[in-house]
Amino acid sequence: MTDLNHNFLQNIQKLEENLGDPTDDQNEINFARSVALDEAQDFPNGYIRYLTDLGYFTYFVPTEMGGQLREFSELLLLCRTLSRRDLTAAIATGQTMLGALPVWLCGDQTQKKLLAEHILQGHLGCLALTEKRHGSNLLASEVSATEHPDGYQLNGEKWLINNATQGHTMTLLVRKFDHHQRESLAVLLLDKTQINDFENIEKINTHGIRCADISGIRFNNTVVPKSAEIHTNEPGMYGILKALQISRILCAGFSLGAFDTCLRLTYDFAKSRALYQKTVLDMPTVQQGLGRSFAKLLVAEMVSLASSKTLNYAGKSLSVYSACCKYWVPKTTELAIDELKVILGARYYLRHEYQAGMFQKMQRDNAVVSLFDGSSQLNLGLISSQTNAIAAKLLDNPSIHPDIASWFDLNTTQSLSSINSKMLSVNNMGQDPVLASFLALTEQQEFTALDTRLQAVLRNLQHHILSWCDTIQTLQHNQQNEPASVVRFAATKQYTQLFAASCCALYVIFNPSHPLLGQPDIAQDLLTVIMDDSDLWVPSNALMSTLEAQHQHQSMYSLLALVK
Repeated sequence: MTDLNHNFLQNIQKLEENLGDPTDDQNEINFARSVALDEAQDFPNGYIRYLTDLGYFTYFVPTEMGGQLREFSELLLLCRTLSRRDLTAAIATGQTMLGALPVWLCGDQTQKKLLAEHILQGHLGCLALTEKRHGSNLLASEVSATEHPDGYQLNGEKWLINNATQGHTMTLLVRKFDHHQRESLAVLLLDKTQINDFENIEKINTHGIRCADISGIRFNNTVVPKSAEIHTNEPGMYGILKALQISRILCAGFSLGAFDTCLRLTYDFAKSRALYQKTVLDMPTVQQGLGRSFAKLLVAEMVSLASSKTLNYAGKSLSVYSACCKYWVPKTTELAIDELKVILGARYYLRHEYQAGMFQKMQRDNAVVSLFDGSSQLNLGLISSQTNAIAAKLLDNPSIHPDIASWFDLNTTQSLSSINSKMLSVNNMGQDPVLASFLALTEQQEFTALDTRLQAVLRNLQHHILSWCDTIQTLQHNQQNEPASVVRFAATKQYTQLFAASCCALYVIFNPSHPLLGQPDIAQDLLTVIMDDSDLWVPSNALMSTLEAQHQHQSMYSLLALVK
């Protein structure tokens, strides 16, 4: 194993070793068993028990509550490690973290203690937000909590909730009515083992993650204690919005894991499949497709890591960056997996012929990630509403964030002493420290030590950012300036691309001795695959050699070079 960031990677390395090779049927979590569970639509209870025994759930609980959650980048990579083996188990456990986040951010000590005890025992949880009539319009939620002598009386139905039936705990968004019938949105933490008068809505069949517990819950005059309410100094909805900012980034771990496995299966096939007296891998177009997928996976990893570290260095910007990450990473992986299936050919479509049909399962499972924690359209809308302010500040003498070097140094980690809602904001107020720092660095000639070809690529990125800012400024005087207009959404998609490219550029600038990023050919591949992803893009020999080396070591495809 490389010395790069060794301490930070120890827990991920340990999980890798414990889970082992998923193609080996002797390992607890393996491809053949996962496909069999999926075919039968059986919830993976055995996997959950095994992960509990491994201590996986301890990373969902902050250290001050007896767990091991110190840094969200670590949790992101742990989630990715599990996801590349079984996405259903990763999503089921990840939903537990989603339900916990509002409590860690806003709950009192009693609520945190209750939830920590459940999670450390391996009990699943969930976040119950959506309702069939209102979809993602959370402000229209109808499930009611009316004041009652013994607390609150709940009525109504939550629908399409992951772990709604399997979960022991539920974090619930309700419309609260006080004794004067004044209403407000509030959040409750329910211990389902301690309440009655509710019924589970039966499992809903889905195309992907077919053995997941996608179900719901129906309340019928269900009485819960007043202590269930999570009290904050802000509207209850704010705690949910802030929790989603974190969970959106953790969702990237699902896509990274699925993409990793699809690339691995395709590369294995290309190496072993003989065609026209050569291997499939010898074909230039196949090398192009595999190299492009590898480059996109590395960039998606950079975007995910940079976004997860935002909580440490610029929490108030998470409202934008989490939405960028949640839109760009799943979309990029979906498109790349589509390209890989062309290389795999017929074996992509056969149910049992190649690795138990895992490629097709991963593709189906990964497709649901873009729907979690706000759909792609919702996340684009969140960004679009803030682009006017972002563009104005970027054009107004941008400055370098004081911690930008630590933020983008792959050898640096910074544990959170605690997690609370004050770290986050529901609006970015135009601040964009990533793009602003990149622009300021280019103005100050901070990357002149780089290869001249890389300097040209970075100058081109600078030009694209400034051009985007001008476009946004022009739109402000146009009838198409509505945040949800087609033109604004197109500009917002371009912004997510610029964010991804800027993250990549900053990692290149601040990691000059990195074994991959320190190679000009690879750095150029990664930057150009984002900004100029045409059919004429060709991977360098250095990138393909790195892909082969990581594949031979059975390591996670990564800048962090984990090996077994």
